[in-house]
Amino acid sequence: MKKIIKITVLLLVYNLGFGQTNYYVDKTNGNDNNNGSSTAPWKTIQKAATKATPNSIVNIKAGTYYENVVINVSGTSGNYITFKNYANDNVIIDGTNTPGSTLLTVTNKSFLKFENLTIQNKTVNDAQGVLVQTTGIGSSTDLTFKNITVTKINWNANKDVPVNSNNNAQGFIVYGRNGGITNLTIDECKVFNNILGYSEALAVNGNIDGFIVKNCKVYDNTNIGIDILGHEGTASNTSLDEARNGVVINNECYNNVAKYATSAGIYVDGARNITIERNKIYQNGYGIEVGAERDGIVQQITVKNNLIYKNKEAGLSIGGFDDNTTGQVINSVIRNNTFLQNDTANKGSGEISMSKASNCTFENNIFYTGPENLLMFIDNKSPQSNNTFNYNCWYTPNNDQNDIAVDWRGTTYDTFAAYRSATGQDANSLYANPSLVSISSTTPIVKLNAASVCINKGKPTTAITSGELDFYGAGRISNTIIDIGASEYSATLGTTTNEILNFGTISPNPSSGIFNFELDADKKPYFITVYNMGGQELKKYNFLTNRFSIDLSGLTEGTYFVKMQNKFGVSSKKIIIKK
Repeated sequence: MKKIIKITVLLLVYNLGFGQTNYYVDKTNGNDNNNGSSTAPWKTIQKAATKATPNSIVNIKAGTYYENVVINVSGTSGNYITFKNYANDNVIIDGTNTPGSTLLTVTNKSFLKFENLTIQNKTVNDAQGVLVQTTGIGSSTDLTFKNITVTKINWNANKDVPVNSNNNAQGFIVYGRNGGITNLTIDECKVFNNILGYSEALAVNGNIDGFIVKNCKVYDNTNIGIDILGHEGTASNTSLDEARNGVVINNECYNNVAKYATSAGIYVDGARNITIERNKIYQNGYGIEVGAERDGIVQQITVKNNLIYKNKEAGLSIGGFDDNTTGQVINSVIRNNTFLQNDTANKGSGEISMSKASNCTFENNIFYTGPENLLMFIDNKSPQSNNTFNYNCWYTPNNDQNDIAVDWRGTTYDTFAAYRSATGQDANSLYANPSLVSISSTTPIVKLNAASVCINKGKPTTAITSGELDFYGAGRISNTIIDIGASEYSATLGTTTNEILNFGTISPNPSSGIFNFELDADKKPYFITVYNMGGQELKKYNFLTNRFSIDLSGLTEGTYFVKMQNKFGVSSKKIIIKK
């Protein structure tokens, strides 16, 4: 018996010895000569950024910290360092009168998390709110930024002064140089009201392999909102100088407009294997751009299930731009999006504008034009071949397919029949009112009415990804054939299929693997599906009771999504497995 007691005590001591450490920062009551404990906190975030150890949390108490913070520490695999606000405190890193141009810098560091911080107020040319980078032969992995607000990062205090390419500010910029960056997550961040010059609000640039930008709001900036970049010389190895294998999902981008340059809500330029999915994009320059500004190709870009409306120019611009470069976009898919009343500035670009693109597919989209009745503008630049438009729904507010405009490689067609006959495109497409729930509100509701011609009229062989959802969060195919547009209608479940419902609770969360569900008893049966962060379906369950448990202990540590669906609707929640 004594031996058993001794072993138990030793195990307890072992576990306590390797428990998580909490450090504290308090600008009012702290001192950087302290040890960082709750009773002897540090005064500055910079002190914590130099002293924090793996498997620790830096709890920052309320206040405005006038600092240029440089992170000098890394966690280790499974032992992150987290910098976050204490409790629900409001923590601000402010650049007013600080000497440096960057407020938060992370260079060649790994296994770090940043949560619930505001970064603001730096006005100087080349100002940066958040800078994440690798330099020399250094590399970086497993970085997470959650609920970070970046605002008032300006190259100049006056947004109306003349601008040239030497005038720049960047709200949130990630540079993957030679060593590269992997496993980057930017989640629930807000980047707004920044005067950017020729730069972007939120950018991922260069040798970055594996990232996700999700649930962010990027708005009221003076240039591009979200930018995914490559081929700019960020990494010296040209074969690695591209952001790749990334997802941009469930973001809201609006009022990102430059008066002096091409701008867009979301821009992909010089990248590879990028998915742009379920974003709401409106009142920008272009809605989405997929471009190849420099030599080289941009490929495997998928744009799906997005709502793109009332942008100043085309809802989508795709292709290389300069006849003096080899850049073009190839092997990309644009499907199941709803484009609504774009080209509000009447620039002649229509709902979609294309140049120097090949082997690209445009299908299952709704294109509902503004009053100019211009469907699309297809430039006459070369190379441009093997592009396919089909199974789309086109519509103009005059409801007259004999009074439309298509500018196709130098020839203008003024009837839908003439366009189809001359180009061989859109053979299975419709010219018809898609019957959307509402197009007149400030935020249109692009769900399909029960009588919509778009129901079950998408390409019958459309292959969706596992766990794919429509714009509103419902299952992407409710019948055997996919619907046209960003929203999927279900006659069986009714229009509430697309509502996000609060069914109940999941606990504990995080968990080592066992999750207990307590859901609304009046809404059973439940269909439960578990997905990884990439949308891959991992587990499926059916339950006839509102209280049940699922065992996910066989999955690796990390973040997952649970979709809960019944006859009333669908809800998705995030769960965390931590062992």
